Amino acid sequence: MMTIQANRVWDGKATLGEGPFWDETDHMLLWVDIEGYTLHCFNPDTKEDTTLPFAQHVTAVVKKEGGGLLLAMRDGIYSYSRDRLTPYYLHPDEGKKIRFNDAKCDPAGRLWAGTMAFDGKSPIGELVVLDTKERITKKIDGLAISNGMAWDTKQRLFYHNETVTGETTIYRYSNESIDIEKVGIVPINYRTYGGGPDGMTIDNEGYLWVALWGAGAVIRVDPITGNVDKKIIVPASNVTSCTFGGQELKTLYITTAAKEGERESGALFSVELEVGGAPSYPYKPKLLNE
Repeated sequence: MMTIQANRVWDGKATLGEGPFWDETDHMLLWVDIEGYTLHCFNPDTKEDTTLPFAQHVTAVVKKEGGGLLLAMRDGIYSYSRDRLTPYYLHPDEGKKIRFNDAKCDPAGRLWAGTMAFDGKSPIGELVVLDTKERITKKIDGLAISNGMAWDTKQRLFYHNETVTGETTIYRYSNESIDIEKVGIVPINYRTYGGGPDGMTIDNEGYLWVALWGAGAVIRVDPITGNVDKKIIVPASNVTSCTFGGQELKTLYITTAAKEGERESGALFSVELEVGGAPSYPYKPKLLNE
């Protein structure tokens, strides 16, 4: 197994850095600090990181086609444009026992958003999808911590992490429908590598890059065999997520969470790779009368 050392590109300290989204148009990395109630925008050319505070948890960010952003927050999913938040969907729990967590758009421009229990163990979370006509549908329930998502566009496979059970489930998906069909589980025991599966992305060869919470690493996993051929060493125990960025989508950006006693925890890291990866897909809303 090849090991690679991650490089720190922003030396601040996010409480719970998460949800990196590569903005190909503006050549910027959008990401969030969930517990810091903050949206970040990192410029890799100048190394400048600008922030935007909110009044509640902000757990994930994606761009909206046509302008603005879509934010997953503690109690719902919001559109953000011109300094204004507009709710798309408010969860019935109202952010009391659960909050939204990871959220990403699929290649067709639909937002998949997971929730998690505040106690980190109760199976009361779910995975919902906001389709392009702004309709919410629940797809999976019984989750404790819904986490990383990735889509293999060649095989038409959707991968989803559940951090508490330590499983990456494989589903078949379609661009024409929000229906998904479970086809298996990636045969890997993440605890062997010292952590649990958090956020993830996928490269052009169909391999998963999985952030390991508690292990200070991102690993490259063959989803068929479960074999790990590359490991990125991160000087922060709680590695939360990763995404491809840069001109050729060959820079892997890595978010982390702060931990007492770890100087570089909570920083933003990156690694230059030979293989490119999946872009960050925007949300593509359509008019309801189309």
